Amino acid sequence: MTKLGSISGNHLSITCKVCGYNTLLAVKPLIERLGWEARLTDVVPNLRCSSCKAKGQVTFQIVFVGGSGEALLGGKATKEPKPTGRLSG
Repeated sequence: MTKLGSISGNHLSITCKVCGYNTLLAVKPLIERLGWEARLTDVVPNLRCSSCKAKGQVTFQIVFVGGSGEALLGGKATKEPKPTGRLSG
């Protein structure tokens, strides 16, 4: 029973069960249209695929937006690689 207002900075990854079309949908425009108290369980069944026009035939995932730059800092190599052979010139 997730309310749109609790995920306002996120997106929904929407996939059509009929044709497989996938898209990201920002939550903020949904809030502007339906309000902060609207629940995902009420919104998702009314979504229509923009490719095949099937209504209510989608699966979704909440996608966190932001912070990817900070996440990548943990993946930075801290040591220079050792040379593996001689240089010829």
